[in-house]
Amino acid sequence: MKVIAIMNVKGGVGKTMTACNMAHILADTYQQRVLLIDADPQGNATTFFNIDARDGGLTEILGGLCNCYEEFVQATDYERVHIIGCDTSLFGIDLAGGRGDTDPRKALSDLKDALIEDDAYDIVLIDCPPSFTVSAISALAAADSVIVPVKLDAFSVDGMEFLLDQLAAVQRINGKAALEGVLVTLWHNCISNVQAENELRNRGIKIFETHIRRSDKADESTWYHEPICDYSRYSSTARDYRDFVAEFVKCGGLKNGSV
Repeated sequence: MKVIAIMNVKGGVGKTMTACNMAHILADTYQQRVLLIDADPQGNATTFFNIDARDGGLTEILGGLCNCYEEFVQATDYERVHIIGCDTSLFGIDLAGGRGDTDPRKALSDLKDALIEDDAYDIVLIDCPPSFTVSAISALAAADSVIVPVKLDAFSVDGMEFLLDQLAAVQRINGKAALEGVLVTLWHNCISNVQAENELRNRGIKIFETHIRRSDKADESTWYHEPICDYSRYSSTARDYRDFVAEFVKCGGLKNGSV
């Protein structure tokens, strides 16, 4: 089993879109058993899959209120895609901490151990918040690798440098949290995008060859709670996400590097 955190400290770069569609494609095309963990208190991934987290989710797991993870794993409408949802109660974890001697920063590492022991999933994707909250730190501590969606503007490029600085610190705690790669999202062919991408590559940052092009169909798919490959299979965004996941798999992104 492999755990991948999808994170950028800059919001609005397509983290949740990437997490949800990656989960769907890995399950549908590559027959992977996927667990998606929504670690962003905005709960957009939870909402995307029409899941109600009011009865429990990541807040309870991080807070030490969970004795059995199956209590909070919910099936989606898509075969082999399960989710641990969250809602705004997750904000309280940063203030309240865990229960007793429970450390919420270690909660997802403990969950990872349990999932491996049970051979429950092939891959776990964690949709992280755009900040270094307790849930983000817990996700990074459990992660084998990190995927960083990035929109090519000056603010996101600056945020990328900050994230890499933070990942260097996290690696001192968890040496497995390597950078899987940067995924360029909301891309369109213009001089500023090309220049920004070249700047990132010149810094030696690993960037996926696939771009996720900007498309109105992607935004529309969120209203209908459908992965882009179901909502608009032949749209540019759907084709790009399929190509991205294929590149991810080809480059050894799955635990065994193949299916």
